[in-house]
Amino acid sequence: MKQGLIYIFILFVSITNINASEYSDWLASQNQEYTQFKKSYDDEFSNMLKKQWEEYKTYNTPSAFNKPKPKTLPKVQEVVKVPQKDIKKSVIVTVPENIVKEKVKPKQIVKQDYKDGYTNIKFDFYNQPINIQYDDKFKFDLFEVNKNTISKSWQTLSSTNYDDIINQINKYNNRYSFNDWAKYLFIYNIGQNIYTNNNQANLFTWFILTKMKYDTKVAYSNDEVYLLANVKQKLYQVSYFTIDNKRYNVLKPNGNSRSMDSIFTYESNYKDANNVMSFDMTDKEIALYSNIQEKSFSFDYENKQYNLKAKYSFDLVKFYETFPQSEYSLYYDSKKSNIITSSLLVQLKPFLANKTELEATNFLLRFVQKAFKYKTDDEQFSYEKVLFPEETLYYPYCDCEDRSIIFVYLVKELLGLDAVGILYSDHMSAGVSFSTNVSGDSILYDNKTYIISDPTYINANVGMSMPKYKNSKYTIVK
Repeated sequence: MKQGLIYIFILFVSITNINASEYSDWLASQNQEYTQFKKSYDDEFSNMLKKQWEEYKTYNTPSAFNKPKPKTLPKVQEVVKVPQKDIKKSVIVTVPENIVKEKVKPKQIVKQDYKDGYTNIKFDFYNQPINIQYDDKFKFDLFEVNKNTISKSWQTLSSTNYDDIINQINKYNNRYSFNDWAKYLFIYNIGQNIYTNNNQANLFTWFILTKMKYDTKVAYSNDEVYLLANVKQKLYQVSYFTIDNKRYNVLKPNGNSRSMDSIFTYESNYKDANNVMSFDMTDKEIALYSNIQEKSFSFDYENKQYNLKAKYSFDLVKFYETFPQSEYSLYYDSKKSNIITSSLLVQLKPFLANKTELEATNFLLRFVQKAFKYKTDDEQFSYEKVLFPEETLYYPYCDCEDRSIIFVYLVKELLGLDAVGILYSDHMSAGVSFSTNVSGDSILYDNKTYIISDPTYINANVGMSMPKYKNSKYTIVK
């Protein structure tokens, strides 16, 4: 597309002396030529789809843990008081000033005029009202699934005014700061509202994502169409196979495709469709905030009871319910919602005033240890599921990695200290890097000392490892 526009611009500069009528005729001819240029690629790709299909066996990785997590965990029976000499060595923490209550203001989208030959659809996407117009030519029949019918569907879809619907999709992507998983779900939802079955919705989603230059494919098996995508992150409980050393994951709206066997697909890619999908959420939070709920939490620390209420977006919880289980770094690095910042962080902030780094970290450690009830994912969900902080606030239970993720988040945001996850074969702890020397169990990573701070080891202070893991092998999650 970009090359074609540059080509048109260069020709425009070279003919600045022709009159307006001649220019109009010339521009029309160039547009027609460029349309034919695009059509030739679509025809070539459609013809390829009639030929190059092979059978691939799929695989999946069930979990990042090598062993099942323990159902019961050790507890420090007699609480150890932090020595005053250690507290005096620690510096007073400075809580960032930007932790304030904020109101989420939804952005506005200019409504489009109705067009002839278009159909208007309205639906809700996680409680957000969506209004999309699509070219009627998008409609196609799919009575059976094979390489010939898939090729024909590409021909039909490529003859539509697809740039128009892509522009509408991009407006909503920008409005709600969708990452690529949300973008996929959004496009699939549009497809479900246009067509009568999931196979057509998958073909539509494949076509749109490919035209948006994502490295995607489709596959079929037993009269069912599957969407495949080259994804930046390693995914768990998701079927995949490799072509040219690239892993293609089978994407389903529920985030889980682990029960597949073999599928038929093709090797070649559509021209310039090389973008790898990324499920990162590091820059912007996904703005789904129509259903805000609140939950009470309580815990005791140093013979004093603390009570607070935290708000969370139930829309985000439902969105995360579909999220494919991914690398732990994604959960640690993801931008947390403004709702948590303006409720949980605001309520915790006063309790940290005038405390040292050591005291404040122990306070947050006890909050996570005692305000959240423990159960393994197998017990709560019947499968391994990593929780984002929004989910940890919502669900009745959480396990070790969920506690580590929310604890590291609190330490970074409230105390401004560096913290990491520490992954053992069947457990996840955390480590905090302090400004001054702190006694206790520690690890060295990237020329920095991180003091063990385990949010699952009940009543444990900073520097206290679970006995089982004192000399165990670990991996750092940064």
